[in-house]
Amino acid sequence: MDDYIYRYETAQDSRYCYPGTSVLKNKFEIRDASQLAIVERNITGLKILELQSKPLKGNFDLAHLQKIHKAIFEDIYAWAGKIREGDFLIKGDTLFCRGPFIESYAADIYANLKRRNFLHGLKHSVFIEQLAYFMGEINALHPFREGNGRTQRLYFYYLAKQAGYDLNFAGTDKSSLVEADIAAFSRNYGPLIRILGQAVSQK
Repeated sequence: MDDYIYRYETAQDSRYCYPGTSVLKNKFEIRDASQLAIVERNITGLKILELQSKPLKGNFDLAHLQKIHKAIFEDIYAWAGKIREGDFLIKGDTLFCRGPFIESYAADIYANLKRRNFLHGLKHSVFIEQLAYFMGEINALHPFREGNGRTQRLYFYYLAKQAGYDLNFAGTDKSSLVEADIAAFSRNYGPLIRILGQAVSQK
């Protein structure tokens, strides 16, 4: 699962978790968090590889993001591809977009991305600056109960590809990427830009 421990209004959220636990309800009926993490990692890893070679078409809007999430997680969670229910989703001191505003915030992000021609025709240095900005925005959106990070990375892999770039985080330290995401949430894009400088190459 993503490297986040969420607070979701209550420590054990009955809408998504088994009673008295923080283990997400899943199609395998696995009640052990460690076992679920292993199964999830194995399944989603293969799915993401498949989806990189066979990209899902879309407009880079919220519906596209939902389509990607569903494709990655539908074998594990019944709610794959669905916007999270409830109001608050918190990690540490970070409060992600409140539930009632996800769709309107996503529409604003998409309109901005469209105005910028989906980052087409930009030289490398400008492209990674723009990409860092939108990565920060989509991360702040956090529209799903689980799996936001993996969904976002595939989404931006697609976005980079159609703009003439390759995006590969294989050599990136995971903790550094998480820290860069947190910094971007506070409009400090420097750490993420530095990571993207290594992760983005021209096709």
